[in-house]
Formats: sequence, C-alpha cells, structure tokens
Amino acid sequence: MTRRISSFTSPWGFWHGAAILVGAMTAYAALSWVHMMIVEQTVGIEAYLGDGPRLPPSVLLAGQINKAIALMGVLWLGGLATLRLSPKAVGLVSVSRRWIALAIIIGVLAFLLRLGLAKLFVLAMPGWLEMVRPPFAFDPGLGAAAIAGFLVMTIIITPFVEEVFFRGFMFKWMNGHRPVWLAALVSSILFGIAHILPPQAISAALMALVLCWLYWRTGSI
Repeated sequence: MTRRISSFTSPWGFWHGAAILVGAMTAYAALSWVHMMIVEQTVGIEAYLGDGPRLPPSVLLAGQINKAIALMGVLWLGGLATLRLSPKAVGLVSVSRRWIALAIIIGVLAFLLRLGLAKLFVLAMPGWLEMVRPPFAFDPGLGAAAIAGFLVMTIIITPFVEEVFFRGFMFKWMNGHRPVWLAALVSSILFGIAHILPPQAISAALMALVLCWLYWRTGSI
C-alpha cells in the first residue's frame, strides 16, 4: 500500500472554507423550503406525505436531489471554480486495487455494524422499532423507472455527493487549519448528525472516521 501523501493540504483558507460550508447548508435549506412551498400550493402537504408514518419515496428523492444540488453546486462554484481547481482537489483521483479492496471490506463491516446497532437499540428500547424501520414505503403503483431512479439516487449519487463534500472538501479543509484528529472527529460528527436517526447517525459517524483515515492515507475518496 502507498504511503500517506505529503501534500494533503487544504487549498482553501479558513474563512473561504467556512463560507463554502455555510453556503452549502443555506442553499440546501432554501431549496428544501421552496420545494415544500410548491408542494403546499399544489397537491398539499398531507397528500404529499401520504398515509402512515413512513414517507413515500418521492419525498426522500426530492430531499436527496436538493442535497446533491446544494452541496455540489456551492462546492463547485465556490470551492473549485473560483480557485480554478480540478476535481483532484476533492480526492477524485485513482488509487491502487488493494486500497479499493480494503474500502469494500470496511463498507461491508460498516453495514453489519449498522444492522447490529439497530437491533441493539430495539432490544434496549422497544419503542425504537418504528424508528429503525425503512423510512419509506414503495407504492405498488409506482413505475419501474421511478423505482430505478430512486435506487440510483439513494445507492450511488447521494453517497458520492456526501463523500465528495464531507471528506473531499470538509475534512481536507479542516485538516489544513486544525490537527488531523480534530478535523476527522468534527467532520465525522457532522456527517453522523446529518443522518438524524441514532442507529444510522452513530454508524455513519464511526464509518466517517475510517473514511477520513483512508482519504488521509491515499489522497483519494
């Protein structure tokens, strides 16, 4: 395996990076607000949310699209284009097969950890059963194209966007101005908070720490 790259430094100043972070979060909140206002004026909030405690996939899909546009849009315009940086600046570079194999193994272990945490929460607090169930329910009448789009967004695009923003940008930016352990800890906690539900938040934060280490060692996300 290759050694940690010596040039793992942030191209963004402290306040420049802070502006990107605040801008991305603001854009995400604004897009979400506009989306819900349009829904309220058309089909209505109750009809949009559907029956029961679980959301229809369209709600989650819209949220993921808003997140992708906000995070990637602000990062590209404010973080890359303004400094004429290539995608390599956020870790989009090739890496050896051994590192890829290690990342796959870590991903599988993280998935098992998430399942274990969900079960532990249910055993300790039976009332959490509803919270660890899938947050969406597929409508039997939903077309194959809509289901495929939802799965592509959930499994491929959203994880890619989160990795670029939270590791490729946020961790690298923080590491350029604070000790690496603190940068990894803070960015991982924020990543966990973004997943809201405790079992998901805890496993996401732990996974993020490992992903920060992988990025720090390889320079690639």
